[in-house]
Amino acid sequence: MENTNLTPEQVIEKLDAMFTEKMTNVPTNDDVKALKEGLEALKGLEAKNQDIEKSIAKFEGRIEAMSEKAVEPKLEKLSLGKAIAKTYTDNIEKIKDAVEKGTKISLSVKDTTIVSDYTGDYALTDFDSEVDRTARKRYGILENVNTGATDSKFVTYVQQTAESGTDWTREAGVKTEGEPTWSEISEEVKKIASYVKVSKEMLEDLSFIRGEINNDLMEGVRTGIENALLNGAGGNSIKGLLDASMGLPTFGAGVFSLAIQDANISDLLRCVKAQIEAVNFTPTHVVLNPQDIATIQLTKGSDSTYTYPMYLPTQSGDGEMIIAGMRVISSTYMTAGTYLVGDLSKVNVKFRNNINMSVGLDADDFTRNMITILAEARLVSYVKNNQKPAFVYGEIETDIALILAP
Repeated sequence: MENTNLTPEQVIEKLDAMFTEKMTNVPTNDDVKALKEGLEALKGLEAKNQDIEKSIAKFEGRIEAMSEKAVEPKLEKLSLGKAIAKTYTDNIEKIKDAVEKGTKISLSVKDTTIVSDYTGDYALTDFDSEVDRTARKRYGILENVNTGATDSKFVTYVQQTAESGTDWTREAGVKTEGEPTWSEISEEVKKIASYVKVSKEMLEDLSFIRGEINNDLMEGVRTGIENALLNGAGGNSIKGLLDASMGLPTFGAGVFSLAIQDANISDLLRCVKAQIEAVNFTPTHVVLNPQDIATIQLTKGSDSTYTYPMYLPTQSGDGEMIIAGMRVISSTYMTAGTYLVGDLSKVNVKFRNNINMSVGLDADDFTRNMITILAEARLVSYVKNNQKPAFVYGEIETDIALILAP
C-alpha cells in the first residue's frame, strides 16, 4: 500500500477489499505480509478516532487468524524468456519513466521458478545435488602396490649386482671366498597436479559443488597415478611398468616345454606364471583389458561349453576374478590384446606429499571473482632391478603362438 496520501477511512476501505480478495483462495505468506504493511500504514496515520482504533484491532485479529492458514506461495513455472517478458510487462510504467528521464533501471526476476521450454513437469531450479559424473576408473594397480612415505626428493636403494659364492669343503680345506658387489640406485620424486577455476558465485549458489569439485580433482590425480603406474614414460612422470625403459621380461616358451593343444589365453597365463615361479617369485595378479577378460569368460570348447574356469575358485571372496590362483585386474589402461602378470607388491610407491587440496587466487582471479582449486601429489615409483623378473609383459596372440601345439 504505497499511497501515503489516503485518509484513514480510505485505508480501511482498501484493507477490507484486500481481505475479501485474499480470502477467496488459500492465503499465502505474501498475502499476510501485504496486509500487515497496510495495517502499519493505517497505524501511522494521524487523526485516528475511536472507530479507527476499533478497525485496527479488528484487522489485527483477522491478520492473526489468516497467518495460521497461510501457506508458501506457489511459484509460477516459466521459461527464462517468458520470465523476463513477464518482468518487463509488470514493470512497464517504471521502464517508461526511466526512458523519459534518461535514467537506468534495475529489474530482477523473482517469485518465479525458471524452467526450460521442455514440456515436462519439473523445474530446473529444484537442484538434484548428485552430479552426473563421468564414469570413474578403478584403482586396481594403486590398491595393490607397496606404498609408503618419504621425506626426501630422491629415494635411494642398494642393489646387489653379484652374489656371494658358496661351496662345500673338506676338513681343514680352503673355504670359498664370497665376492658380492653392490651399487646404489636413486629414483626422483615426481609431481602430478590438476586444477580448476570456478566462480565465487557458483560456490555460493550451489553449496554442494565445492565438495564435488574436490572429489573430482582428487579422483583425477588418483586416476593419473593409476595410469602412470602402467604407462608412465619417465621424464616429468613416474616410469610405468609397461614402458620399454622399465625392461620387464617377456614370455619365453623354452621355460615351458609342453606344446598345448588349442591353447587359449588361460593356458598362456598359466605358462607365464610358471616362468615367473621358475625364477623364485610368486605372481599375484594378472592385468588385462576388459575386452580380453570377456574373451576368457566367453571362450567355448568344441562341445559348446565354456572353457573358463581353469581352476576353482574362479572368484575371490570379494568377487574378483581369479585365473590359476592369480587375481585379475580389469584396466582400460591396458591395451586390448596385451597382458601383464606379476607380483604387484614389488612395485614401490612412496609419497613425498599425499594428495592434498589447496585454494587460492591466480593471475586475474580477484578481478574476475574466480577461485582456483588445486589438487596435487608428489611421489616416486620404482621396481628394484633384481625384482623385475617377478613380472612378464607381452602380447596375447603372439605368445599363445609360442605354446600352441603344431
